[in-house]
Amino acid sequence: MLKNDIPVIKLRWYAWALAVVLLLAGAVTLGVFGGFNLGVDFESGLSQRIQIAPVGLEVTYSGNKDAVLAISGSALSLEVRGEEGVSTTSFRSQAYPTAKDLAGALSAVQDITATAVDGSLKTADLLSGYGFPATLSSVPTKLNFTGTGSTSIEDVRSALASLGNVKVQTVGSDENQTFQVRVGIKDNATQASMEDEVKKALASFFGEGNTVVLQSDYIGPKFSATLLSSSILAIVVAMALILVYVWIRFRFAYAVSSLIALLHDILMMLTAISILRLEFSSTTIAALLTIIGYSLNNTIVIFDRVRENVMLNKSAGLAKQIDLSVSQSVSRTVMSAVTTLVAILPLAIFASGDIQLFAINMMFGLVFGTYSSNFLAPSMLYWISKAQKKQNTEATVKKAE
Repeated sequence: MLKNDIPVIKLRWYAWALAVVLLLAGAVTLGVFGGFNLGVDFESGLSQRIQIAPVGLEVTYSGNKDAVLAISGSALSLEVRGEEGVSTTSFRSQAYPTAKDLAGALSAVQDITATAVDGSLKTADLLSGYGFPATLSSVPTKLNFTGTGSTSIEDVRSALASLGNVKVQTVGSDENQTFQVRVGIKDNATQASMEDEVKKALASFFGEGNTVVLQSDYIGPKFSATLLSSSILAIVVAMALILVYVWIRFRFAYAVSSLIALLHDILMMLTAISILRLEFSSTTIAALLTIIGYSLNNTIVIFDRVRENVMLNKSAGLAKQIDLSVSQSVSRTVMSAVTTLVAILPLAIFASGDIQLFAINMMFGLVFGTYSSNFLAPSMLYWISKAQKKQNTEATVKKAE
């Protein structure tokens, strides 16, 4: 426990001034950037994760059976199905370290012809994407290898500029040569037609087959609108239930104070998301709802202590009781936030995609939630309680008159 109480009530104006300044900064940022960086969940269209990777091998099949080529890690497997059964051949990178070695091994299989486009590429860098496992035919099947090129995000933007409403983001480090591409919906467009447009544009700029589609998602306009309204409804319902719960457990002033603090947490998270241009997707909604629960728990702990201290010493003023309660609880709320931050920090650094986005959102939410629980909610409780007391006093005087 701290030797001296934290002067929460004395610092209340500074605490709220800081919150308001940050919220205004978020509002300005939103205006400057023209809104959130909406993910494909909320902005209908096509979202693809692509990787620029050179073609190292071309494989054809001239037989009359079903020949399927699959990539698993750095190993290649060839499965041939015929009337006499199934034969599977594996080609591991340890045995065939280069594309040239792999081409020689594949060509040794009956009816298979493999041509090394770049024989120096390492088999360990084989890359699997859309289209694999691939059924072989007389049309060459291209095998890509993770490259070490210097393609920039500007190159990708230039390649897709002709498609109109296109957003491009780099995924991971520049060395990965991986990009997230989002194309806005067009009239009468389908997933197949939009995928074809992107494929042709990339092939025209980077060369045929030198782009691998790692993931492809399509969201129609109706689904996108439904998801947005459902997400807003989920947050509103959660806030309403919290208001009722805290009102029943404590009283009105506590309920409104906790609700305002939670509203602050949500707005501050949105501010951070806006300033850093993080993607706003269904993962963001999940993080918002999680932080609402986490922050409320800390606020409830402090309010519990306030109520307990008020009952133990009714002669002390509310301001002193609030300062004492926050001081008694601050080590618990701060340490629980720090331990949670330590747990999710590796996900924010080393993970990718939605998991990384969730972890980053959570980190901001933990910081803002801890701040609001210890400073904003208690000071709001003080203001509302003071206003209620003044109102009750005036009502009593009027009644006496």
